[in-house]
Amino acid sequence: MKIVTLITTAITLLLLAATLVCGLWIKVFGVTDPGPLNFHMISGVAALVFCFITFLLVISLVRKKPSN
Repeated sequence: MKIVTLITTAITLLLLAATLVCGLWIKVFGVTDPGPLNFHMISGVAALVFCFITFLLVISLVRKKPSN
């Protein structure tokens, strides 16, 4: 379970970085072509989905941890 959480965390961070870079690229260069805008929207939605999955996995790991 810990490995799955680490993998989803890495994917989430990569998707968030791609969304940030793509969004800044679109803003700086004023891109109006629907291709890059569509990619940016899809990567943003995927980042949100993976963020939610990672959040749920972390919560399940914290609950399974025995208390001292």
